[in-house]
Amino acid sequence: MNGRVTLLGAGPGDPELLTLIGKRRLAEADVVLYDRLVDPSLLAFTNSQVKLVDVGKLPQHHKVKQTRINQLLVNYARVGKKVVRLKAGDPYVFGRGGEEAQVLEQEGVDFEVIPGITSAIAGLAAVGIPITHRDFASSFHVITGHHKKNGQKQLDWENIAQQEGTVVFLMGMAQLPKICTALIKHGKDKKTPVAIIQWATQWRQKMVIGDLTNINELVKEHQLSSPALIVVGEVVTLSKQLNIHRPLQGLHVLLPYSKQHRLFNQLVDRGATADFYQRAVKVPQEVNISAVEYAKLIVIDSVAAAHRLITILTANGSDLRTLAGKTIVALNHVVAHHLRTIGLIADGTLPDVNLPADYVEVGGEKPQTSAGTFLSLYQKVSRCDSLPFELGEFNAVIFPSMDSLADFAQLLTPKQEHQLMTIKAFVMGPKISQVANQLTFQKVIECQPSIDETVKRIEEEFGRD
Repeated sequence: MNGRVTLLGAGPGDPELLTLIGKRRLAEADVVLYDRLVDPSLLAFTNSQVKLVDVGKLPQHHKVKQTRINQLLVNYARVGKKVVRLKAGDPYVFGRGGEEAQVLEQEGVDFEVIPGITSAIAGLAAVGIPITHRDFASSFHVITGHHKKNGQKQLDWENIAQQEGTVVFLMGMAQLPKICTALIKHGKDKKTPVAIIQWATQWRQKMVIGDLTNINELVKEHQLSSPALIVVGEVVTLSKQLNIHRPLQGLHVLLPYSKQHRLFNQLVDRGATADFYQRAVKVPQEVNISAVEYAKLIVIDSVAAAHRLITILTANGSDLRTLAGKTIVALNHVVAHHLRTIGLIADGTLPDVNLPADYVEVGGEKPQTSAGTFLSLYQKVSRCDSLPFELGEFNAVIFPSMDSLADFAQLLTPKQEHQLMTIKAFVMGPKISQVANQLTFQKVIECQPSIDETVKRIEEEFGRD
């Protein structure tokens, strides 16, 4: 039984630059083999049963050899798995996508190639450099600065130096002095503008602009290194005019994954880079809910509990009419808001409501109140062992709910707990604030349980930094 291998381009870094079909293939995958430069946020698009395999390569060090990667693709496909080979940029632009495709074809494995947005174009646009422009360049040339050992022909520098268009070198930072020297030697004007763009489209994006004579010194001065693009041509001069700056530019924020992406969207539209961590999977529990039918007051302690309750009612031949005449209390304003979206208006939120002795609470693993009858409608199972991020790279983390904070805390390694000392936590509500303050965050900032108000608070906080 054969499966299928998808060679999928992840784009230059920004998770929103993944294609729609790429996102769908990640959701369908049984196995994902991913590269070092792929944003870990993209792994949140996978399903809860997926097997994730890190085959990332560092400069001068391949912890998983290419021959081994090829064999893994073949082996997984031959046992019927849907396999995604997630590659930075585009699979066929200076990656090993073509080589992997050749192996799959030779082995008789069904495969497809889904293009990704290449940094050779998107990376320039991210800093206001159009790769072509009628007044500056009518063509562009993308060249690898990294050569295959033992056999790849040397570049035709005379031809490259004489091209009128934009020249972009990928994977060339180690060869930057040689590139500049060769271009000048073969006739390129010494004053030709050069831009170096590191980590294009990401929060840590940096750029320096110079010319062929001084770019090496500027790179050293500003401490730029791989991964970076080398852009040579007159279009570089347009960056000063076209490079757009937004109020949260350079801010790096971590969020819990949400299918709606409302918080994510507001932050990135203001220039922040937002990454997200995977939430724990809520496994439904079979439970007798007859107590709900007789209770006069029901506490709903999470959005997931509300949805699970409706599912159980429907399975038993009932619906929301079963709750008619009962007092419905939400754990907090966030839960109350979500209840309204599914047609259930809460009569109040805790702790503003005095609870009788005979109420019923529906929730997850643990009750959030101290009395009454508690019904556990689901159990949480983590999808991974730890957060796939260096937390020291973030300015802030946002917790819209107690659940999202619990999922985050459960995945922390001792090293990551220490890294919290440099991060600000934004929490939507006082109860979340109490728990967050038990961790080692630099600062816990309590916000109103509203996405708009939380984003406004983030702008105020970092506007003062």
